[in-house]
Amino acid sequence: MKTRFFISTITPILICISLFFSFLFPVNISGQNISGNVKYTITHNWVKKYSSIDYIDKAEIEKDTYVWANEPEWVEISTLSFSPEASLYNETGETKNKMTSNYTWRKQEYTIYRNFKENKSYDLIRTLNKLYVIEDSIKSYNWKILNEMREISGHICMNASIRDSIKNQTIIAWFALDIPVSAGPDRYTGLPGLILEININKGALVISAETITINQEPLVVEKPVYPKRVKLIKESDYYDLISKYIADSKKLERVYFWGLRY
Repeated sequence: MKTRFFISTITPILICISLFFSFLFPVNISGQNISGNVKYTITHNWVKKYSSIDYIDKAEIEKDTYVWANEPEWVEISTLSFSPEASLYNETGETKNKMTSNYTWRKQEYTIYRNFKENKSYDLIRTLNKLYVIEDSIKSYNWKILNEMREISGHICMNASIRDSIKNQTIIAWFALDIPVSAGPDRYTGLPGLILEININKGALVISAETITINQEPLVVEKPVYPKRVKLIKESDYYDLISKYIADSKKLERVYFWGLRY
């Protein structure tokens, strides 16, 4: 299934703005066989995460947000290697700060591979204390392309949005107009340019490109080799796992994102 786009009308003013920023932030990219590497920061805002939970008693949420208001935003590092044919995303385990509470953050396996040429996904994900390999066709996102523009790391980007009804999330992606590669951080793909930023629920979680390196020579993104003793599942199985856990969390009135990725 191909990703569908709902494209808003781009006014001449926006086109002029795009050209204006192109002069302010020139990039040296030529040709369509673009490949390279991106370093992203992943910023967790605990107060906004708690505020997005709508199925727990309001007084309980207010108590939790008060406790977590003293914690700084948690910042992790991830990387993406990309080419027109494939992409590989990894969370490195590196962090930029420390939490003041006694909570410890342990790196979990999370490697996302996309083969655009064959329309295949091959992901290693630890979730709910189990390790899975998700092998399937690349998931389609019903992106709605908007008409806002901004600069991210020297590249002019346009935004698009989707809605995740299971996690109650509004997701805004910013994709580079000058890098026509349908790759992105985490499991997000399917836009007509490289995704440089993902913003979930108005800053509850933000994945943003810190540095972008365009290769002078074509980059070959290899399919990763995963451990043999891992349970192999399909995208629909992964969706069912998430849906059931969140449904159970609602019944028990527990915050789902301590057991499941936000």
